[in-house]
Amino acid sequence: MFTTKTLAIFIATAAVPFTTASPTNNTVTHAAQSDFWAMFCDDTDCSQNCGQSVQVSNPGCLGQNGRQSILFHGGDVGSGDYSLVVSPGANCPCQDACTTVPTDTLCWDISQYQDAQSFRFISGHCDSNNC
Repeated sequence: MFTTKTLAIFIATAAVPFTTASPTNNTVTHAAQSDFWAMFCDDTDCSQNCGQSVQVSNPGCLGQNGRQSILFHGGDVGSGDYSLVVSPGANCPCQDACTTVPTDTLCWDISQYQDAQSFRFISGHCDSNNC
């Protein structure tokens, strides 16, 4: 009987996210963008020593100095809703450059930023440089 109760509770709680996830108005949701991932690579062709996948919607600092390209994969690749902030120092202390993530691009050549020490993705557009 314990197993039946446990199973019933599990089914009831598992159904809740599905009902709350459906849109109830005309607002735009970014659910597909949560599947948008990036891997920093050592060459300009996204084929050498690509690192761990990072979620583009995560604004955390990435110490990827010396990288020359970004390989995108997952859901809505390059939706135009994200920008890449470039920092000359470790731990993303400031913005030396910033550019919008290109749309419909799987491999993005970022070799012009190979001297950067850290990067971070942001949602939206770039602010003014502040380094």
